[in-house]
Amino acid sequence: MIAAIIVLSLLCLGHLTLTLGLMRRLNEHTAVLDRIAGEPPEVMRPAGEVVDDFAATAFDGTPVALELLAAPTIVGFFSPGCGPCKERLPEFIARVGHAPAGRALAVVVSAKGDTDSETEMMVSRLSEVALVVVEPTDGPVAKAFGVRGFPAFGLIGDGGRIEAGGTDLASIPVLVSA
Repeated sequence: MIAAIIVLSLLCLGHLTLTLGLMRRLNEHTAVLDRIAGEPPEVMRPAGEVVDDFAATAFDGTPVALELLAAPTIVGFFSPGCGPCKERLPEFIARVGHAPAGRALAVVVSAKGDTDSETEMMVSRLSEVALVVVEPTDGPVAKAFGVRGFPAFGLIGDGGRIEAGGTDLASIPVLVSA
């Protein structure tokens, strides 16, 4: 009987040790998740970095390059199959509709680089308020901005320096025509 009590006590002690270890590990995991959740995801180069030089052609045939962008310029990157891109498209259009002429660039990144119906819809809507470039996933403009997710928005200042960026347009200052 005493041996059974000792074995049962050792089993309970082992179980308690494992449970406490698991609880400690879950607390560490929760702290990591809280820290990650509090930071917005970086979908492009962070503010303060300079965009790499690039050369592209807009949908209407206009040449587009870093040195041709007026400062400041609002830039938006969209992907036709992206749900959040479709949700933020009207907000982007409204935001850049108030910007001075030539101060908005929209890049539609299509996985295949071709124009399907969703791409054509985005290009049509964005062309009313911005210079639009359509390029494949590894296109020169997306590479130059270090785009890693969609939608991505940025404000480019003098010398191609990113002044603000992220997935939320609220972090991008409004440009108003004088």
